[in-house]
Amino acid sequence: MNPTDQPTHKRVHVAVGVIYGPDGRILIAQRSAGQHLCGLWEFPGGKVEAGESVNDALARELQEELGITVLSQSSLCTIQHDYNDKSVLLDVWNVDRFAGTARGKEGQPLRWLFPHELRHQDFPDANRAIIRSIVLPDFIALLNIDSTTAISDGYLQSLPDSCLLRLRNSTTGHVEPSNYPELISRFLQQPAVTSNTCRRLLIDVSSNDTIDPLLLPMLGGVHVNRHVLQTLEHRPVADHLLFGASCHTAEELALAKTLGADYALLSPVLPTNSHPGQAGMGWDRFKQLTQSTSLAVYAMGGLSQSDLPTARQQGARGIAGIRLFKR
Repeated sequence: MNPTDQPTHKRVHVAVGVIYGPDGRILIAQRSAGQHLCGLWEFPGGKVEAGESVNDALARELQEELGITVLSQSSLCTIQHDYNDKSVLLDVWNVDRFAGTARGKEGQPLRWLFPHELRHQDFPDANRAIIRSIVLPDFIALLNIDSTTAISDGYLQSLPDSCLLRLRNSTTGHVEPSNYPELISRFLQQPAVTSNTCRRLLIDVSSNDTIDPLLLPMLGGVHVNRHVLQTLEHRPVADHLLFGASCHTAEELALAKTLGADYALLSPVLPTNSHPGQAGMGWDRFKQLTQSTSLAVYAMGGLSQSDLPTARQQGARGIAGIRLFKR
């Protein structure tokens, strides 16, 4: 087929609200008969009209559909998705305070569910990436693991409750086997590491090291660097564990998506102390790359916790880094 003969669709810009109740449950609505993908559930929202800001569009749609007034909102993520018959850009916002009682003003059924009750198969494909962003935290901290690494209660207490902690393999290159598995086992035996800590840990995996399979059920998931990513043929862990990848290019993000990654660390955004003289990609390029994928992307490189709002505005799910939290 000649490229000019392929169907093209104008991208529809949609403002979406992830609306939280006081008990932490999230409001979803069922798409009615006659709508695109009718019968599936979705996060409320609607089309951004010409000349309208996203915030104004979200406030208007939630008032029209649910009868509520938005009092507080914050950016969660942006997602581009192409269906066979249309393309959408979802501008997704957390709504954690609102006035009024939500009701289906257009007759649509409503449900309040806790995040862990949201099932991917009940939602349109584009909404599934929203669910992934909901369950992922704002921050991923990195801790370099070598023979001298020790961890304190104070460091763990400095991490937000839902923050993931990646135990970064800093013992080897990418060819020779390392003693990383042994270091992980030793790390997990430290008094400061509790079962709750383990559930937040991400460990590095490679084609050269063998991780004890008995450890995996204790952990939150696994992570691969860009070199290991290129060697994988399939997702390395089961779906109940997180799988993430370090990426630097659009091609690497696409490969991570194909392999079923749940998130990607995209770097470097800004210049870093660890790579002096190396310029970061900058926020404009970062935004271009996040818009090229439906993966949950974490900005990394030269950032602090205070950069989270900026990162969110550029399409990031959150921020990752070695120096985000003091040891």
